[in-house]
Amino acid sequence: MSKLKKIVDYNKLHGPIKTTSWLVNNVKYRVSKLASKPIEFEREIISLNDDSLLPKTKEKIFIFASVAYYDVGGGQRSAQLAKIFNKLGYSVYYIFAFDSSESKKIKMDIPCCMHMHIKNVNVSKIENLISSNDIAIFEAPCTKFKKYLKILRDKKAKIIYENIDNWESSLGNEVFDADTLKEMLEYSTILTATAKPLVDQLKSYLDRYGIEKKKIVYLPNAVDDELFDINKTYSKPQDLIIGKKTLLYYGSLWGEWFDWDLVYELAIKNPEIEINLIGDTSALDKGKRKIKNIHFLGIKNQQDLPSYLFYTDYAILPFKVDNIGKYVSPLKIFEYIAMNKKIISTPLPDILGYPNLYVGSNASEWKKVLNSKKKVNETMARNFIEENNWYSRCIKLLESLSQKGIKKCPSKYYNNISVIVLNYNNDKVIFRCVDSLKKFNDRYNYEIIVVDNQSSDGSYEKMLKTYKSDKNIKIIQNSKNGCSSGRNLGISNASNEYILFLDSDQWVLHKYWLDNYLELFTDLSNIGAVAWNAGWFNEYGLSYRYVDNYDFRAMMPNVRARSDVGYLATCGFLTKKQILEQVEGFDEAYDPTCYEDTDLTLKIRNEGYQIYYCSYLGVGHLPHQTTKAGSKKHDELILEKGNYFVKKWKSINPELLKYKK
Repeated sequence: MSKLKKIVDYNKLHGPIKTTSWLVNNVKYRVSKLASKPIEFEREIISLNDDSLLPKTKEKIFIFASVAYYDVGGGQRSAQLAKIFNKLGYSVYYIFAFDSSESKKIKMDIPCCMHMHIKNVNVSKIENLISSNDIAIFEAPCTKFKKYLKILRDKKAKIIYENIDNWESSLGNEVFDADTLKEMLEYSTILTATAKPLVDQLKSYLDRYGIEKKKIVYLPNAVDDELFDINKTYSKPQDLIIGKKTLLYYGSLWGEWFDWDLVYELAIKNPEIEINLIGDTSALDKGKRKIKNIHFLGIKNQQDLPSYLFYTDYAILPFKVDNIGKYVSPLKIFEYIAMNKKIISTPLPDILGYPNLYVGSNASEWKKVLNSKKKVNETMARNFIEENNWYSRCIKLLESLSQKGIKKCPSKYYNNISVIVLNYNNDKVIFRCVDSLKKFNDRYNYEIIVVDNQSSDGSYEKMLKTYKSDKNIKIIQNSKNGCSSGRNLGISNASNEYILFLDSDQWVLHKYWLDNYLELFTDLSNIGAVAWNAGWFNEYGLSYRYVDNYDFRAMMPNVRARSDVGYLATCGFLTKKQILEQVEGFDEAYDPTCYEDTDLTLKIRNEGYQIYYCSYLGVGHLPHQTTKAGSKKHDELILEKGNYFVKKWKSINPELLKYKK
């Protein structure tokens, strides 16, 4: 057996290698070995004598949360904001007032530079970190936050108070402090509210404390639609109980707003249904858990929830419409909608009119919904989610803070980028890709070039018809099926100085999606290319470990970009047309696929340019829609093209194959 065959077989049999060894020198961890203790850490600002790691340069985001990131499996609002601000390229510092009260702490990647209980924070260190450009988000008027509120005011940072709950209810025990609320209202640059009744509450607070009017932004909860994606393939969770009709709820089970009487009555009167409840049960009365068709599945990581929803018929929201419930914007309802579920809820004021939502105040009204034959309106759901994801929320926060608005796209990039996408029998995903490129093009005015590689599924003809009147889109057909030849064809038809390659199974997530890449090209003089995916070689010179094999996709939350990768992939790859012409484009010997982008990267490096890996490109990805990675045919291509690649570069410049991981 050849060495190359052994490597391919190892990957196939053992799967990706996951390690964070490269992080060790750059991270200070304080992680408890006991699940009952808070999970805390702080990551140092980049201090390695290694200029291959570029530190983040954008404003810092400080989130002062009531609970830890991992509370309710990482599904609560402050965790979602932290996750998305990190993906937008910001450094996030997460400080929480109370640890999770749940009996089990879910271990997960926390994409922050700091995650620390407030009592353990070094105040002077935080004070030295804060500058006037930074942003602080407070989600509760808690006395524990007062000292930081004053520091931020004195540093002239931008302050946001988020009114996320009616803290003057029982929820405010240990949280609500009137004096702290008054100061937060006074010092805030803007105010936000997650539900319409909370907007009115903020207005009443301003009147109560005699504070002049401030900008109040209605900003409900939202969904991580990269995670809750109905187009993915999911395995059925083993503990999900399937019945004639399967119902699901996840989240807090202990609150007084949870209508247990409604759930019990529904279960007892409808024995044919199965009700699955996900959440912490440690505070529940064990005597009330004995109804046969109510199933308690425990706490789950947010990453696991889409698979439970996928195999569920109805997602439920049994909340009392009381002085807590009527102020709620349930985060989970956005996730329910994203997964095309029929939703049964009590009539919570803020969600009335949401797609695929049916409301009832009692078990009899809920049963009528269960007996209804209405179908899910997938188009309404999709349109709703496009406007209600966490990217849109974070961007609205940033735009609301700015007096002058977000800075414009530099003129040297506007109308000067060509986006090239290959299509091969990808009717199911190519239109999401192109439509998202169209939707988020106002900022850049790029041209879109789709090269079809001899598709036989009708997608080429459908694209010609769909986009025939769009002057900004070129649909070109390759004479054969080849990634190299197809991209070269796209390059030859490109009108602009900058070239961006995307795969058809990617889509654009927000309107500033290209900014981080354009900023790298502005700031770095010798940059040849930057990409969203990358990897390293093994000792034989073969592409081996990908960034997906590492925590945080090998991009620590305080790192902007890194140049110590061996090669880049073309699923989100920005370069200049002049550079592509200099290296004579893609080597068409790699057709139909495999190693063509690895080879292109080495061509660019061989000309003396630096390459960079940066994960902060605003795209989603539904992998392996074309290559069918893992199939026998694909493995054979890897062997064939890998041998050609190694032989070629050992002849040209073997130093570029240096083993780095």
